[in-house]
Amino acid sequence: MAGPDNQRNQQLVIPAGESEISYTSRALTQKIVNFEFTVKRTLATTIGPTLYEPDRPTTPDPSLGFGKMHGIFHTLLLGGQADILLVRSGTKLYRHAGWQRGWEELYSGLTDDSRAGTFPDQFVVISDKIIWTNGIDRPLIIDAHGAVHPLGFSQTPSPPSVFGPGQYTAGSTFYPNAAGYSWRGDIGTPGDVLSGIDGALLDGAWYYYTILEDIYGNLSAPSVASNAAWIRSIQASAYVPGSTDTTGATIDDLTRQFALRITAAGPPHTVAVHVYRTPDTRRASTIPRLLVRLPGRDQCIFGDRRADSDLGDEMPRTVGVPTFRTMCVHQGRLVIANTPNDPGILRIADAGFPGTFLADDYIYPDSGGAEITAVTSHMGRLLAYTERAVYEIIVDPQTGSPISAVTLAQGIGCSSPRSIQALPSGILVWLSRDGFYGADPRGGVKRISDDIHKQLFYDMNTSRYRRAVSCLDPISREYHCAIAPAGEAENRIVFCYDGQNWRRHDFGSITIDDICTTDDYRQLVLFAGQQPGDKDPFARNVYVKDHETSNYSVPARKALYRSGWYFGDTTGSSPLHLRAIYLGMVDAFNEKFTIRFFRNNSWKPVLEMTDVLAIGVDDDSDVVRDVAGSAVVGTSKAHEPRLFWRMVPAGLENAYSWAFEIEVDYPTRINIAAISYDQSVATSGNIRGRFPLRADV
Repeated sequence: MAGPDNQRNQQLVIPAGESEISYTSRALTQKIVNFEFTVKRTLATTIGPTLYEPDRPTTPDPSLGFGKMHGIFHTLLLGGQADILLVRSGTKLYRHAGWQRGWEELYSGLTDDSRAGTFPDQFVVISDKIIWTNGIDRPLIIDAHGAVHPLGFSQTPSPPSVFGPGQYTAGSTFYPNAAGYSWRGDIGTPGDVLSGIDGALLDGAWYYYTILEDIYGNLSAPSVASNAAWIRSIQASAYVPGSTDTTGATIDDLTRQFALRITAAGPPHTVAVHVYRTPDTRRASTIPRLLVRLPGRDQCIFGDRRADSDLGDEMPRTVGVPTFRTMCVHQGRLVIANTPNDPGILRIADAGFPGTFLADDYIYPDSGGAEITAVTSHMGRLLAYTERAVYEIIVDPQTGSPISAVTLAQGIGCSSPRSIQALPSGILVWLSRDGFYGADPRGGVKRISDDIHKQLFYDMNTSRYRRAVSCLDPISREYHCAIAPAGEAENRIVFCYDGQNWRRHDFGSITIDDICTTDDYRQLVLFAGQQPGDKDPFARNVYVKDHETSNYSVPARKALYRSGWYFGDTTGSSPLHLRAIYLGMVDAFNEKFTIRFFRNNSWKPVLEMTDVLAIGVDDDSDVVRDVAGSAVVGTSKAHEPRLFWRMVPAGLENAYSWAFEIEVDYPTRINIAAISYDQSVATSGNIRGRFPLRADV
């Protein structure tokens, strides 16, 4: 009987007789390798890949070419005016030099050792800038002009040094606050706790803090408090005209100013230092407030005479930007997660400033602090993944701060942050430890890879799932995800999903370290990879999928179309005679391909034909003879590829199930439109009359 593996959608009951029904080329398939759906929804062998620049100059290094490929990303900035194509190779970050046909180095010193395989490189665009991270090095921010800087600040600035009035000593002839830095200003707290009718200046202590500002307006964490600046109690004694006492002073004469030495010389991307000061901490609040913004990053001395009532906004409680392993953009804010010291934390940056993080804007989606493997924003919802759960992060609509985490799925997680893509239908697709899952717009989560589960489980390297990378093909509107085959460490097999069916691409020896789509009118699928064992200095390069050029030889490969098992009834108990199958094809290539037949669920071929033609008979229409190689301008005419049928005799008898496969060696191409069959039931009467009894052989 048809087993469980053949009772899902890999089973098709074909009625006896010469079929008057033709089935689409994807109605029943078990494996499709190196085929792709055309715009007419036929199934054609793939073309390409080819080098992005087959004849580019010997840059960036004429002797070494690119290093190990880690990431590739394309976007348009400045309203489409700045075309940015980035490649992270070896220890360096490159930008494509456009019409100069080459690559320019933007940044160096990045990690290129074994740690670089932990998480894939990730890129996002926010506020017209690109954010990059690999989970090991400092995250970077890249602008439209190619300037590269660390994202925000990871370090805490040093506090300023403060100089103020000094206390007089016993027996001194100086009054309080007369020593030290004792210049008149507006700092001080008036009061009447001392004797007299003219008031007094009360004891007080003030503290200073600094925050660095970078070129994009991001703020660092505040420094620790400075040393205290003191003002001592002193009695006011008004000067009386005509009196011999000339030491009188009003309250305004007693208030002081402080001198600050700013020692927080920031890193090169610092553009200003924000100085904050507390009010009198003995009489008022201890919350620092803005005193001044000092342009520059060098050391300086600043005289502060501003009264407490003139201070500005409260100092923000920011934290330094940590190294993080996954990120996304949600409602105009950068969302980061999984830091080396705290893998279960998720933080949300300030709106418009991806390098500014408030201390309280964080959450742990998993109550046990499980490592966050991915974050994404989909249809207005912020999702966080662990290896075994999916959470929705609820954020405050006013402040953008995370409020709570709601569990959407338990036992289902995400293995690779780069495997997440949203299909045009609204379904969100990602790779988990047990296959691919999809979440529909209504919030339901289900596994969508049951048809290829055995291939994923036995043929793929599940320990390298975290390095899987994906993109959405803008032409076919399909999901593409590159995974490492079993026994290999590099991604080489691409699984393609059109919303219903799966197929595979295998580019031979070329690895796929990262993949992206161009964000311009070209709508290309690019991937950064290499050909292992090739001594060519440009064996590591950028490739264009689905394109070919005469300057680059595509690695040897085969295209394979394997059907599922066909049965005569739903139980698989009716023996069949298969006379022939009919292949409906579109003219593509004047060459031969191979077809094999199998029976009774055994993948040992029982019949093989290597001379099946991929082009139809020329019925005096010159479709076959009139080729482009002999075309004459103004004389030759173009032909729309025609549909034709070719019968392939099989002659399988008494088969309880049967299947077939088509194998095509590159560069031969075929284009399959439909399939039909001619078969009959092998017995008459009771179709189960041929069942063996007990010990019958």
